[in-house]
Amino acid sequence: MIRKYLLKAGGLVFCVFLCISCTAKLTSISDTSIALGTYVQLTLVIQRGSEKQAESTLQDVYACIDDLDARFDYRYEGGTLNKFNRSEQMQKNDDSALFSLIESSLEYARFTGGYFDPTILPIVDLWGFNRGAPRLPAPEQITEALGYVGYEKVTVSDSVIKKPVWVKFDLSGVAKGRIVDLIKEALITEGHENFLVNAGGDIYVNGLNSERKKWRIAIQDPVHENEYSGIIEKTNTAVVTSGDYEQFFFENGVKYSHLFNPKTGYPLNEMHSVTVISDNTAFADAVATAVFSMGKTEGYAFLVENGLEGFLIYSDADGKIQTKSTSKFWE
Repeated sequence: MIRKYLLKAGGLVFCVFLCISCTAKLTSISDTSIALGTYVQLTLVIQRGSEKQAESTLQDVYACIDDLDARFDYRYEGGTLNKFNRSEQMQKNDDSALFSLIESSLEYARFTGGYFDPTILPIVDLWGFNRGAPRLPAPEQITEALGYVGYEKVTVSDSVIKKPVWVKFDLSGVAKGRIVDLIKEALITEGHENFLVNAGGDIYVNGLNSERKKWRIAIQDPVHENEYSGIIEKTNTAVVTSGDYEQFFFENGVKYSHLFNPKTGYPLNEMHSVTVISDNTAFADAVATAVFSMGKTEGYAFLVENGLEGFLIYSDADGKIQTKSTSKFWE
C-alpha cells in the first residue's frame, strides 16, 4: 500500500478539487489543494476504468501530509524539528526521515559553500516573513543574528546530530523538494509510470502525459503576473524555481524578498528567479536557493562549473530585466 510506504518513509499532500481529462485510452486524474504553505498538485496518468483505484491512491498519499509537515516544519509546536531546535541533539531513531533530510541539507550547504544554509532561522525570524509581518531590521540586529547562523556548527554521526542549543534549523529550502521526492518514490514503487507532482514550484515529472508526450512546464515570469518566461518539455526530471515574486515588501523604494543570503543576512535585490533542473527535487530546491543568493555572475558560474542546468532572471545595473540560461536548459 502506498500509504504504508509513505508513513514509513515520511508522508505527503492534501486535496480540494478533482478534475478528469481523457484521451482515447488514457485518463489523467488530478488533485490540487493548499498544503505546506502553498498549492500542491498531483496528477496521475492511468488507464480509463481505473479511476477509483487512482483516487484511492491519491487519498493514501494525501493522508500522510499533516504528519510529514509537522515533522519537517519548525513552526509546529511539538513537531520533531521544533523539538530539535530547542535542544542540543537528535537521535536518528527519533525520526529517521527528518534525520536524513537534515543530513542532506548539511551536504547541500557544504556543496554550495554556505549560500544554502539550513540554520538560517535566526535571520528568517528577524525579518518577520514567517509571522506575516515583514520589516527591515537594523544593521546591528542582522549582525547579531548572523552570529547564530552556520551549518559548520552542526556535527553528524551515524546515529546522532549535535548542535549548540541556539542553532535553529529552517528546512523550508529543501523540505518541499524532499516531499516531492518521497511522493515520486512511493508512486514508482506502486507501479505508476506517468505522473506529475507540483508543490508550489517544486516539480517532478515522470514518464509522459495523457497525450503520450513529455510534460510541458511553464516558468513563471517573476515581474509580470500571469505571464511566463518560457516553457520546457521534460520527463523523469525535477524542475524547481526560487523567486522573489510571492513574499516581499517595499521600504523607501527598495524591494526586500524572503530569500536571504546566509552570509549577509539580506536578500539580493538584483535577482528575481532561479530555475534548476535535476533528477533530485530536494537537491534542485537547495541549489536554486543558493544560486539566487550568489547572484547572477557567481550563481551562473556555479551552475556551469558543476555541470548543472539552470535559468536566471535578474535586473541589470540599469534596472532592465535580463535572462541567462545554461547550454542545455531548454533542450
